[in-house]
Amino acid sequence: MDNWLHFKRFRSRLLFYIIGLFLLTLSGVFGVVNHVFRQNTEDSIRRELIITERIFLRLLQERSSQLTQQATVLASDFAFKRVMATRDNATISSALINLSTRVNADVAFLVTTDYSVMVDNFDRQKIGQPFFASELIKQAETKSKATKLVLLNQMPYQLIVVPVLAPEPIAWLCLGFAVDNAVLTQLKQLTQVEISLLSEQNAALQLYISTLDLPTNQTLPLYETNADGFFWHTDNELYLSRLVILEPNPNSKIVAVIERSWQKALENFYRLQWLLLVIALISLGLVSLAALWLAKTVSKPVQILAQGVQAIGQGDYNFQVQIKSQDEIGKLGVAFNNMGVQLLEKEKIRTLLGKMVSPAVANELLNHDVMLGGEAREITALFTDLAGFTSISEQMSPQDLVALLNDYLTHMSGEISQCDGVLDKFIGDAIVAFWGAPVDDNLHAQHAVYCALAMQKTLQQLRKIWKQRGLPLLTMRIGINTGYAVVGNVGSIDRLDYTVIGDTVNLAARLESANKYYGSEILISEFTFEQIKDVFMCRELDKVRVQGKQQPVAIYEVVGEKDRLTTEQLTFCLAFAEALTVFRNQRFGHAKILFTELVERYHDGASALYLQRLDTQEMNTVSAKFEAIYELPK
Repeated sequence: MDNWLHFKRFRSRLLFYIIGLFLLTLSGVFGVVNHVFRQNTEDSIRRELIITERIFLRLLQERSSQLTQQATVLASDFAFKRVMATRDNATISSALINLSTRVNADVAFLVTTDYSVMVDNFDRQKIGQPFFASELIKQAETKSKATKLVLLNQMPYQLIVVPVLAPEPIAWLCLGFAVDNAVLTQLKQLTQVEISLLSEQNAALQLYISTLDLPTNQTLPLYETNADGFFWHTDNELYLSRLVILEPNPNSKIVAVIERSWQKALENFYRLQWLLLVIALISLGLVSLAALWLAKTVSKPVQILAQGVQAIGQGDYNFQVQIKSQDEIGKLGVAFNNMGVQLLEKEKIRTLLGKMVSPAVANELLNHDVMLGGEAREITALFTDLAGFTSISEQMSPQDLVALLNDYLTHMSGEISQCDGVLDKFIGDAIVAFWGAPVDDNLHAQHAVYCALAMQKTLQQLRKIWKQRGLPLLTMRIGINTGYAVVGNVGSIDRLDYTVIGDTVNLAARLESANKYYGSEILISEFTFEQIKDVFMCRELDKVRVQGKQQPVAIYEVVGEKDRLTTEQLTFCLAFAEALTVFRNQRFGHAKILFTELVERYHDGASALYLQRLDTQEMNTVSAKFEAIYELPK
């Protein structure tokens, strides 16, 4: 745990990142060098094997031509032809052996024109039987000579077939030269690669001879014979190899494998790797020392700045950092100290301004240019007023009145701030607030209604305290309306007031005063109701026409949050809604019964108002012009 805390320091992380980045770069360099060198080496060996293949085939071809010439000379020997005329097999066999010895042939055959063996110094039991390579003699009949690699007793031989002419072919002379280690060693000296001869049998490669130190008759996996190159392992080494088809026999292909040791090809690279490793270790030591010095140099002023930031975060704007360097870090320290001074001045202004206006408005004024004018925005306005405050003020001394009013306004403004509202102004005992500006708020109507309920709840708690102190029990009425209004700075350039102006605000004020007419505490317009009806239970009280407006507006009383309603509140709202519907349908007698029950049971002021309307003569007469729309009282 202590090591982890130590690593969390800036100096440790900076040192770790510098060394880590250096190691990552070294790893990348090693990886690229390794890949490029190995790829270039492999490509070089592949090209070398292709060239070796051509040389190898050319050497075999030249050896075949040389042996064919020697066999032709022997077949033309006059003495040998005279022996052939005797038709004595023993004499002919002796002469054939002497001839083959002259050219160092390992095996010799004499085949009749009907492809039967006349003389065979390799296997005398085959005399008189069909010659095993009759297709080679057929080829010689066409081209007067033929050559081919064959396997005899699990050993590759190069067979040469020429005719014995007198002057027409009277027999076929076949000489065989073993392709042994001596031949492959000679080829290796010319090409500088390893050579092995194999045959493809039963989906495997059968090894016969090789310049490598390999056990005879070793079986290798079968590869595509036209492969550009492949790797294969012996017990000790890895080789890059290439297959060369020497004889494409249908039943037994004879192939040569030319190969180059991969480890030997990389010897120079291994020496380069050690050299790079030594250079990397020396570089790592130097970089570590430099990184340690750099981390210490950089981290010390950063720690000082971190202490300053922590002090600023805790509100100590007088904190000054002491950084003596003249580089960018030093300039940063000077800028930090200047920032602290400016923050101190701004905080003083914010504190003073926050006491005069809402914190949201204070932030708007501090963070933007102060300009006269405003913008049209949809907001929700809230007006409050105290019932009978004038008569209460006449009964109290000015000091006690101000103390009571300050206590009330402090708690109410606190609820407005808790609900993200903007406290516009105090007008005596009245409060004006709004939501939706200057900060955008998509739920401004809901927040305003939440605030209204919270203010009434807080007032009930204050009334209990005031009652214990013998102070007057204040009653508050609230009006809320939603709509477009002009929001901005109003006044002169020397003295501004961030406020809202428009019919939306006027209707909210009218609704506040209408509470005393309906006996309610919180009235909202139909515009606010449309935005909060899914969250709050409201009962429609009336449809009114505001002075100066022809379009009627439905007004509602907020009962409470839907998920917190009691059964009695729900029953009351449903009963009033039924009575209002009956009234608007001009069933006045039934409506009077329903409203009377509401007054008797719930002492409802709105129901009492409708009973007063029913008592008039006009209400007892059904009229086609009846609209149930009333002028909103002042």
